[in-house]
Amino acid sequence: MEKLDFELVKSSEQIKDMSDMATKILKAYYDPIVGEKINGAMLKSFQSVEGISNEINEGGEYYFVLNGEKRIGFVAVENKKDYFYLSKFYLLEEYRGKGYASQMYNFVRQKAVQANQNKIILYVNAANSDTIARYKHFGFEIKEDVQRNVGDNMYVHDYIMQNNLA
Repeated sequence: MEKLDFELVKSSEQIKDMSDMATKILKAYYDPIVGEKINGAMLKSFQSVEGISNEINEGGEYYFVLNGEKRIGFVAVENKKDYFYLSKFYLLEEYRGKGYASQMYNFVRQKAVQANQNKIILYVNAANSDTIARYKHFGFEIKEDVQRNVGDNMYVHDYIMQNNLA
């Protein structure tokens, strides 16, 4: 397995490319879980050019995951006051199950440690059992059960998961 690299998203062209990749990955992955209507609201709110730009302007960082020169996924993180927030963690379907998620998580964990945070927090859809299992493998625990507004007055059933680094 190749060592992954991470490309920080800064330019408007990168943001457009990120939105396109996110739409491709999330349509295929989340339409069957939450339905096209709710997923469409999530994509509009969070993965549109405007949504990504807003998150970056509020302190978030997006990274393309690179396998050589090929963009195969992305992560988004943000250093909050009391924790490190893992906002996005996705791979193109053909790269799943190959050990890349571990390298991606190690990158996120390293960013959290560099930010002097002792915990990472994320939201995950409660029906997304494969991803929940992966996060548990990385040391996360479910801390809270929530209904989250994802835009256009639509809600999803999520868990807040936390990994204590100390």
